[in-house]
Amino acid sequence: MVKSHVGSPYIYGIDALRFVCALMVTIFHLGFASWASPLYLRPYRMPTIENVAQPGWVGVELFFVISGLVIVNSAASASALSFLKGRILRLYPAVWICASLTLIVIATQDVNRRIIKNYLRSITLYPGGPWIDGQYWTLACEICFYALVFIMCATGQKTRLPALALGLSMASTAFIALLNAFPDSDGLTIFTETAWRAIPFYYGCQFAIGIYIWLLSLGRMSRISWVGLICALVTGAAQIYMAGENTSDRTLAAAGHSFSPFPALSIWVAGLISIVASVTYAKQISRLPAALLQSVKTLGSMTYPLYLLHFAIGVQLLDWLTALRMAPLLALALAVAIVCAMALAVCKWGEPPIRSILRLVFDRLGRRAAGFQTKASRV
Repeated sequence: MVKSHVGSPYIYGIDALRFVCALMVTIFHLGFASWASPLYLRPYRMPTIENVAQPGWVGVELFFVISGLVIVNSAASASALSFLKGRILRLYPAVWICASLTLIVIATQDVNRRIIKNYLRSITLYPGGPWIDGQYWTLACEICFYALVFIMCATGQKTRLPALALGLSMASTAFIALLNAFPDSDGLTIFTETAWRAIPFYYGCQFAIGIYIWLLSLGRMSRISWVGLICALVTGAAQIYMAGENTSDRTLAAAGHSFSPFPALSIWVAGLISIVASVTYAKQISRLPAALLQSVKTLGSMTYPLYLLHFAIGVQLLDWLTALRMAPLLALALAVAIVCAMALAVCKWGEPPIRSILRLVFDRLGRRAAGFQTKASRV
């Protein structure tokens, strides 16, 4: 549930933006990276949409901003245990289903010990990787951020969430500055190109911006918070620019030309404005027709499974469809439709029963723990 503070309306705009971000990343991977990147060269090409699909990677950075907002909002009214329970209920059911579906599709081509190990890392959300599918690396970043928030909850420091935002801003600003000054330093690139990128140095500014948007919605911005927000925005823009150049370099050989980072930067700015507007006008948006709002909420629920499912399954669908002589763009549209349908099935019929079972397990463990505490107090 996405609320800016207790008693405020549901923020439907965040659900809509989440889905748009997931769709952007899907189009980037299937409509561009799968054939343009030397890592994923496929037998089909879609140069007619490359300028539209290529900036879609910035959806990941917007995901991190949204997480910064949503996670601290959830933590603000939760105990450490309830926060941990909420994260488990949110992350694991979809991962168990989606990783299994991905394994089944991969198994149609090859099954080996390495794939099984990657699958086990995925369903346990092991942060080190490698995983069953490439995009799982972002979950490691999310979990690292969740861990920081959980520690603050567990130590009774929730009132110091502005300090967390400032710390993320300053750490990320220093790291991006060093990375810009020494771009070839192995000691720095290890935090952008390996499992160590889960530590919020490179992406910390994006999480910080989300926290600051939450603080703005509550009117809790101090002078030092404004300084931190400015640092986070400048550093975030620099991070997008640098990532855009890196993405262009990785795809130059296959796509045939470089791409400007400014389209991605423009999308990022538009996304930030949309997040602020969604929070600011949440009450007005909540008055829209109920059927429309329910559809938007469903799209928000589809986002996580869509993100987990789209890459390996989508690329395999493209291979199958183009092998049947279907035009690449038509194959792309059909592949996107299929993975969206799968995501809808996962969120509507797959996740709820698993989540219900997990809630029952947590409730039983909670009652048992309460019973032990009662007995201990009597002794």
